[in-house]
Amino acid sequence: MARISEDNSTVRRFEKSLSTAQTLMPELLYDIFLHCVSRRTDWVDDWDPRRSLRCLSNAPLLLGRVCSSWRSASISSPGLWADLAVGDANFSLVDFEKDFKGIQHWISKSGSRPLSILIYYPQYYSYGTLLSPILESLVSQSWRWEEITLTVPSEFENIIFAPFRTGNLPQLVKFSSNITGDGSAEIVLSSAPRLQSLQHYGEGAHIDFRGATHDIKWIEINHADDLDNWISLTDLFTCFTHCPMLENLNILILREASLPDELPPTIKLPHLTHLLLLFSTGIDPGRLFDRLFLPMLISLELFMKSDDIEYTDWPHIQTMLARSRPPLKTVRLDFVPITEATLIGCLSFIPTLVSLEFEGVQCSDAILGSLIVDEADAGGSNNLCPWLERIDFGNNWHFSERALIEMIVSRMKNANNTNGTRGRALTFIQCPFAFRHIRSNPDISECLKDGLVLMGCD
Repeated sequence: MARISEDNSTVRRFEKSLSTAQTLMPELLYDIFLHCVSRRTDWVDDWDPRRSLRCLSNAPLLLGRVCSSWRSASISSPGLWADLAVGDANFSLVDFEKDFKGIQHWISKSGSRPLSILIYYPQYYSYGTLLSPILESLVSQSWRWEEITLTVPSEFENIIFAPFRTGNLPQLVKFSSNITGDGSAEIVLSSAPRLQSLQHYGEGAHIDFRGATHDIKWIEINHADDLDNWISLTDLFTCFTHCPMLENLNILILREASLPDELPPTIKLPHLTHLLLLFSTGIDPGRLFDRLFLPMLISLELFMKSDDIEYTDWPHIQTMLARSRPPLKTVRLDFVPITEATLIGCLSFIPTLVSLEFEGVQCSDAILGSLIVDEADAGGSNNLCPWLERIDFGNNWHFSERALIEMIVSRMKNANNTNGTRGRALTFIQCPFAFRHIRSNPDISECLKDGLVLMGCD
């Protein structure tokens, strides 16, 4: 009986709280709904059926099923209808007619609010002409676009990228596109003056950086290298000079084009922290790197295709580092044609380095010797990269066991003797080296016990 009495009490409290919620003014309910239903600013390409605007278990449809007052409040709350997702990874579940009607309903209820939209129609099947009305309906609202994440076949890219040609994107902040199949997307950056993040994945893209300077912070363009619609070295120069607020740049330079005869003495990107560039064969960005000033750079990754390289040393990266003195933590150089001396010179300007990876650079005892920590250097000012923890030497190594052991042990002793206040011990080394020959060394054995991982050919 006591348990029944307790249950009845719980039911009464629930009914009381529910009745209280039902008596709230619609304006207050609206504010509560907006605070409880977060904007979907974390769209990703992987589809989840629960995101669909036809899913009854999501707001605002779910809220409208609680009671009549909640239904009335949700229907009259345009902010709740400003996030919508259409499509499906499973073609058998795609209903183009219902998606189209759902879009019309959500757009009508969202008033003039900025829109966050996820569009997911991957090219696993042929959509024919069924998809065009849906995309055209969404594009008609491009003046309200705020955040867009889309995956569509390349045959529809002319529809979805049309606002970048017409300049009708005044509120767009984030745009992420994944175009399946052969495409040639054209993105005019000036069409979206408030754009902060641009990501594009596909098999062809060209970004027009011309026009007034732009405050965009994130650009990531990944596409195949077998099409004509490529980004050129001139485009990269225009990007550097027209996007001074950049924080992250990941781009492929696959088309050769001559830089202007006269370049500014300094190209400043004071906010750039992550830079990843891939250059096709025959493209030399040396004149740009000689002028770059990147004082906040944390991660640098450079990839150069190695066919028919006409130069044996590329000192321009050292020039950039000497000018910038950035707080770099990660450096990856793939087939950047630099000598050991130039690489050592680069390391002298980045004492904060934690991870170093290179391929195509001849690595001998000279590099290992430069990385030996001298315990006699009380201030540690002459020791290169004291915080270095990870090294991948690539395949072009020519160093001795003695030099490798000495370098590893010196860093272990420095870390132990200074309690980690002046440097770190190495935790990871990779190269096609037979490490079994040094594992029995007592000092190396101690390093392995402390967590050092040696990944080689044994």
